[in-house]
Amino acid sequence: MNLLRLLLLVAAAWLIWQVARQVRRQLSQRPPEIEDDFEPMARCARCGTHLPAKSLNSNGLCGRCSE
Repeated sequence: MNLLRLLLLVAAAWLIWQVARQVRRQLSQRPPEIEDDFEPMARCARCGTHLPAKSLNSNGLCGRCSE
C-alpha cells in the first residue's frame, strides 16, 4: 500500500512538472504585445482644431482652413 502511494505521488509530481514546463514554453513563445503607434498632434493655427501633425500644411493650417 505504501508503494502504491509513493508511485501515485511520483506520478502526480511528474504530471505537475510537465504541465508547468509546457506553460512556461507557451509563455516564452507568445509574441510581444504590439504597441500602438501614436502620431504627434498639432493645433491648426487658425481654428485651433487638434489634428495629426502630418495633416497640417506648411503654414500650420488644416485642410478646411487652408482653402
